[in-house]
Amino acid sequence: MRKVIVFALVALMALPLIATAQGKKLKMGVTIEDFNDVFMRYALDQLTAEATKDNVDIVAADGKRDPNEQLKQVENFITQGVDAILIHVIDQTLAPTITKECVQAGIPLVYFNRKPDDSALVPGKAVAVASPEVVAGSLEGEFVAKALHGKGNVAILMGTMGSAPQIGRTQGTKDVLAKYPDIKIVREQTANFQRPDAVTVVENWLAGDVHIDAIIANNDEMALGAVLVLEEKNMKNQVIVTGVDATSDALKFIADKRLDMTVFQNGAAQGRGAVQIALRMIKGENVPTFTPIPFEPVTYDNYKKYMK
Repeated sequence: MRKVIVFALVALMALPLIATAQGKKLKMGVTIEDFNDVFMRYALDQLTAEATKDNVDIVAADGKRDPNEQLKQVENFITQGVDAILIHVIDQTLAPTITKECVQAGIPLVYFNRKPDDSALVPGKAVAVASPEVVAGSLEGEFVAKALHGKGNVAILMGTMGSAPQIGRTQGTKDVLAKYPDIKIVREQTANFQRPDAVTVVENWLAGDVHIDAIIANNDEMALGAVLVLEEKNMKNQVIVTGVDATSDALKFIADKRLDMTVFQNGAAQGRGAVQIALRMIKGENVPTFTPIPFEPVTYDNYKKYMK
């Protein structure tokens, strides 16, 4: 399966430069959840670099973690008459509305990094390039269950409520842990994918009277926030912590044996793939409704493979 995906991505990267009949440069509108998010900024940079290679202009907008603001940005892109819209959707409940507006305007739409429900996708018109979120949560759950030998108390740090990663990764974790009757989920709370928010949440958890053996975070920034709190209280050696994204900071924490595990999410492949899929849609070619990019578990044993 992995080889098939790699071959598909290679084929995407081999597409020639595309221009309009008038020789005008193509323009793509891109909106992401938050310019300050470490992982998404990296994905946006990779996306922009790929577009530049194909002589495509990128107009990027910061969603500022506001779903309504992001919807306005999409509508502005439509008004500007961009050739395609690429979106890292903040709240997937708005995806059907976004899809409807783009389809009605005849503008190709690519959801990248976050795949909305299938009902928000339209073959050839609104598609997705993303990693299956449930898998990331499952990988975290499996690692923790093994590390705890099938017994202990687990807390879950969730991302922005209503987002695809928050929903999928949390569900994946719960599905795995449900197989272990002696593992209990004793806390679950959003920290909005943010390190400072996670610090506050974990401090409150530790101030309570519930013992926690592992903290599973929906992303690395929250995981690192948890690690910092545990280290401050000299408790890190008592609590397993996992995250998702394999950011450079997370990999350094793993190298120093401060973070126990993360899940590699290929933001570069997501960003570059979104551009190439959009170019194919502009040309009127057939494209997959969903192009999956695999997740990969990262621990101290293999972290060097992912260091940039």
